[in-house]
Amino acid sequence: MRTLLAIIYSLMNLVGCTDAQNRSIVVSSKENGVVTLDSVTQVERGRAEFQCRASRTGKCHYVVFDKGEMVADFTLAVAGRHRADGLPADFGQCVATEAGRVDAQCKPL
Repeated sequence: MRTLLAIIYSLMNLVGCTDAQNRSIVVSSKENGVVTLDSVTQVERGRAEFQCRASRTGKCHYVVFDKGEMVADFTLAVAGRHRADGLPADFGQCVATEAGRVDAQCKPL
């Protein structure tokens, strides 16, 4: 029975029948072997929890987008968390160690 369920789930994934509302977004970077940024965003049913785990500046700067338009921006200290409800399933985010305006592809403006 487990094998059958695994096959069905795999087929559903192949045709795109997945729950896009549940996902994890992990952003991390290192410079010369030292972590300069580490951020995790957990998304479950329209609620996102942003967590700044490490930043060379002591802060993570977030910008949240919906269809290319900025809908939120905020800053978290390391170990800080922020919850946001009602975000669309396909929202995008940019996170950086320095504050600054960015477009939906995280390129500086």
